Amino acid sequence: MKKLIFVLACTALLSSCKKNTSSSYTPDCSGAAKSFATDVFPLVNGNCTGCHTKYANYTGISGDASLIRSRIVDGSMPKGGSFSSTQKNAIVCWIDNGAPNN
Repeated sequence: MKKLIFVLACTALLSSCKKNTSSSYTPDCSGAAKSFATDVFPLVNGNCTGCHTKYANYTGISGDASLIRSRIVDGSMPKGGSFSSTQKNAIVCWIDNGAPNN
């Protein structure tokens, strides 16, 4: 019983620290194709590598592309900040376009 109470208390504490992810973001990829070097890497480098050091290069970012996409779409990343719709579109559309090393 004590273990159950402890688990429930920890769950409640952790869930209260979660970032609000109730965004209604829908990607818009109608513009020009995005470039990793010009559009994506500066955003990831400036907002993500402080916590996710493996995102300091193309290999790390492209290897987690689907996870990165889902976290950006659901609004749970970046922690302590947010991307504008234009910034989200740059990353998500680059991933949806096959995450090229361009």
